[in-house]
Amino acid sequence: MMKKNKQVLIAGIYKKFVDESFYELEQLCKTLGWNVFDKIFQKRRTPDARFYFGKGLLLKIKELIEKGEIDYLVIDDDITNIQRRNIETILYKKVYDRTEVILEIFSKHAKTKEGRIQVEIARLRYLMPYLVGKGKELSRLGGGIGTRGPGEKKLEYEKRYLKRRISTLQNKLKMIKRNRDIQRKKRLNSNLLKISIVGYTNAGKTTLLSKLSKQNLYSKDEMFTTLAPTSRKVMLPSGKFAVFSDTVGFIRKMHPLIIEAFLSTLEEIIYSDLALVVVDVSDVSFREKIKVIYETLEKIGVNLGRTKLVFNKIDLCNSNYLKNLENEFKDAIFISAKKKVNFDYLLNEIDKVRLKEVSIKK
Repeated sequence: MMKKNKQVLIAGIYKKFVDESFYELEQLCKTLGWNVFDKIFQKRRTPDARFYFGKGLLLKIKELIEKGEIDYLVIDDDITNIQRRNIETILYKKVYDRTEVILEIFSKHAKTKEGRIQVEIARLRYLMPYLVGKGKELSRLGGGIGTRGPGEKKLEYEKRYLKRRISTLQNKLKMIKRNRDIQRKKRLNSNLLKISIVGYTNAGKTTLLSKLSKQNLYSKDEMFTTLAPTSRKVMLPSGKFAVFSDTVGFIRKMHPLIIEAFLSTLEEIIYSDLALVVVDVSDVSFREKIKVIYETLEKIGVNLGRTKLVFNKIDLCNSNYLKNLENEFKDAIFISAKKKVNFDYLLNEIDKVRLKEVSIKK
């Protein structure tokens, strides 16, 4: 008997109109193999402190869940422990917030030891606050005045265990980071140009590295397929080599804990001679995504002067649209990674950066 995919209902609140992230969440759910039964949103300025949604929408959600065979409610935001408990009490269904969905995808795609450690650290640190509320409930199970109930003791034990586990994982990550630092120093001392391929998730970064290096790297039409950096040597038109590194993709509303957990991976970008900011030009919301990318790069300390905008997937666009964009983004490079269009121009531009770096070092 075939395993049935989970049915989910997506819900959120917005001040003026349905945000692009609402539709992005649908793609995140599909990456997990979840079927989106329906999407529902409410216009309001701020979330309700107790239930996140207003009472009217919550009742409508309950009605939809009772009519359809829905397994989870997925909320396009991070919710509090109180909101989660109250919603689940009313709906009798598991509630996932946006960060939990992203962490589920990370767990699915973490193939390397480093990736698995980073995901577990992010998950445990995100879980910690939710134990506090559970502990208060459990502490009422026993104990008299002035004594500590079994729930409170259990809470303290769980918090100690989580802290020890996080500390152990962080030490393992430090060892991996030390090895990477040694490798990075060797590369920095060489004459090889260091290029990072950065950008929004699912923009075609891995496809670009595959085509440049002429190697069949794992790539799939899903979000966050790359969690650990992948580096390959590529020959430039000058005959010299450059090292290209693929990196974890960016996304809207990325929780700071996730950025922090993957900082050791993202540090590769900081030490690069050039960061190619790859953007899916066929995406109608590409401008907003460019903003997210540069904001994230700035957060992790990347020199924005060492970035180059690369518009990918031009094979999916008409000529008039591209001509207008070329006039608007005069310094950008327009390519199709899938069809290997304009690769010569891209590599020539990178060769210019190599010559500039050589002259600076002299």
